[in-house]
Parts: sequence; structure tokens; C-alpha cells
Amino acid sequence: RKLINCDLHDGACVQRVGDTDIILEVTPKPVRAMKDLVFSVTLSGKGESPKSLPYIDLGMPAMKMGPNQVALKTTGPGTYEGTGVIVRCPSGKRTWFANLVIPESGEVEFIFDVIY
Repeated sequence: RKLINCDLHDGACVQRVGDTDIILEVTPKPVRAMKDLVFSVTLSGKGESPKSLPYIDLGMPAMKMGPNQVALKTTGPGTYEGTGVIVRCPSGKRTWFANLVIPESGEVEFIFDVIY
């Protein structure tokens, strides 16, 4: 079982890939299932801006889910935003991941709990 590495209810989460800090913020708080959520991503550091737009794959570590992708659009230099919905899992499990894919650079996984 993958361990939660991000408390999105408390604030933004940061992970590092190469020379870049990747910051994920989800609003509104607390992060709830079945609501429109805004996913904000900031890339800061010495890395170049990606040539293609990053995107987020949402899923559950313990289950195979259908595709649930958040398309991000540029909101400024190194900042991106998109809207997505985390669905309620019939199992009652609440641990989800947001796998941020940065084309040409790699990916990073934020694992967090949601509220049902």
C-alpha cells in the first residue's frame, strides 16, 4: 500500500523532479469527492518550461479505475490550472493519487485522502 505523501486539506504539496519544485494545490478545501475541484500546478526552479502542457491522472492506489484525467491550461509562467472531479468509490476507500505528468520531464505522484 502506498503511503499518503500529501495533505491537500492543509495546503499545497511540493515534490521535486530534477531541478524543479512541483507544487500542487487543490481547492476548495476540504477536498471532497463529487465536487468540482480546481487543480493548480506550479513548476518552479531551473528546469525549462515544458513544451507540451502537463496533465494529471487521478486514480486510487488500491484499484484499477477508468481514465480520469485533468487537462491543465497555462495561467502564467510555470503555472497551470484545470478542473476535475474525484468520484466516490463504492468500496468506501478514500485514498487517491494525482499523478502529474510533465511531458519530456517525467512525472510525480501526490497521494492524499479525500472526504466523502
